Amino acid sequence: MKKKLSTILKDTLDLCFREGYLKQTPIPEFVIEVPHNPDHGHFATNLAMTLAGEQKNSPRKIAEIIIQHLMDHDHFILKADIGGAGFINFFVAREQWHSLLTQVAELGDDYGRSSIGKGEKIMVEFVSANPTGPLHLGHGRGAALGDTLCRILSFCGYDARREFYINDAGLQIKLLGESIYSRWRQFSDPSYPFPEDGYRGDYIEELALEIAQKQDLENLSVDEAIDLLSELGKDKMLKELKEDLADFRVNFDLWYRETDLYSSGKIDQTIKLIKKRGLLFEEGGALWIKTTPFGDDKDRVLRKKDGEFTYFASDISYHLDKWERGFKKVINIWGADHHGYVNRVQAALLAEGIPQGWLEVLLIQLVKLWEGGTEVKMSKRSGRYVALKELVDDVGVDAVRFVFLSKDHSSPLDFDIDLVKRKDSENPVYYVQYAHARICSIFRKAAEANMDLPEDPGPCLEKLVLDEEIALIRKMSEFPSLIEEIASTSEPHRLTYYLIELAGSFHRYYNKYRVISDDRALSQARLCLSLGVKILIKNGLNLLGLSAPEIM
Repeated sequence: MKKKLSTILKDTLDLCFREGYLKQTPIPEFVIEVPHNPDHGHFATNLAMTLAGEQKNSPRKIAEIIIQHLMDHDHFILKADIGGAGFINFFVAREQWHSLLTQVAELGDDYGRSSIGKGEKIMVEFVSANPTGPLHLGHGRGAALGDTLCRILSFCGYDARREFYINDAGLQIKLLGESIYSRWRQFSDPSYPFPEDGYRGDYIEELALEIAQKQDLENLSVDEAIDLLSELGKDKMLKELKEDLADFRVNFDLWYRETDLYSSGKIDQTIKLIKKRGLLFEEGGALWIKTTPFGDDKDRVLRKKDGEFTYFASDISYHLDKWERGFKKVINIWGADHHGYVNRVQAALLAEGIPQGWLEVLLIQLVKLWEGGTEVKMSKRSGRYVALKELVDDVGVDAVRFVFLSKDHSSPLDFDIDLVKRKDSENPVYYVQYAHARICSIFRKAAEANMDLPEDPGPCLEKLVLDEEIALIRKMSEFPSLIEEIASTSEPHRLTYYLIELAGSFHRYYNKYRVISDDRALSQARLCLSLGVKILIKNGLNLLGLSAPEIM
């Protein structure tokens, strides 16, 4: 509906410029919004105010000219008036709302789907946790965000791919092996020392017990045992990561191993490319890349003086590999502790000729878990942490995903376990899903009363005249543009807000008016309205990776 109104306004300006009612100027950026006060119309725009400077005229006078010459051949607008300093308020003809409700019912699961992506390849790389322990809540928040973004991007016509970068090389994997080895030795010698920075979770002891039952560690040297335990421990943890993510309804298109990056020779190729561009230099026995000319605060080491490549070298190589695979855009979802790393990676990519904006980085802020009014402390290193799997097992996938997506990723998140276990309107997950289940119940009762939807809903929809009914349809009309905006802004929390508002409006409507009554035509009209809400809630929940229950 906003797009239709925008087209009318642009056509009107073209006419006014052409006929001399307004001076010819570029059409400025303007906003079409839904007024908080329904007395101010279904939509309002600041168009006249944005034109005032170039037109050298008052916004109210410009608004009068626009209203007088509206190019509305389809009788979309019932009336328009001027409010405040020059806002134009529009009241849309009731028939247009009825037509939109029919469209929602006809499109069903495809309502809101678009082709704006035009098949463009986008990669979203997320989670990418070290396979050294269970996923924590920060990983879970990133998983919910990344997966939902991919669902929305695909819904908007993009070729969206999910990728997990497996950090399976380096010191953290050896430390995992050392930790498991120490726990194994402690079975027979409790005084055997544990690595100072080792992984202390209970899962380390479980790994030691499980591997020792299958492997003869006694006849291996310490280094051989640690190497074996590193490999087996890593594989076991990666298997658990995949299972936990699948249970969280997150499945990746590609699991990209860091070890494959090294063995393929791609890092050496990257070094040669950097050298070819004249950006490589040696200093202090190390190999450096010049990133300061591209916005970094200092140049960076690629290969240390001991001959080992830095993580930065492998990260540059990995992102060049993404570029070579033809992705038009890449979205990385990282923890907030990577804040200082973003600029240097983007600078390195600019140095390699990759355009600004190709890489977008979303930083996930911390999740705090609350139960019984007390914060549940987490510390992965000490082993006193709540794993994602534990939370999912406690409150369910739907609750965890919804809450993780209920706030902008750049803000810290409080997760109240007690709240999401409540079965009332205070629990936003329950509130939204119950609206869907309630509508399913209405249709079951309608079937019992031999009340079905008409083949041609047009005539009966004329019965939908209440402000609350039109407001519900108007809310449905916002969904397509909202989804497109989320695809471009990476802000899926806006969808949770939308669903809470839509569900709340329907619950209030249901509590005030009867859907099924003795008036058959009115009942059928309200069933059509309820069906529209049901479709929107289901589509929204699907994009969030949540179920839409029919019974609760």
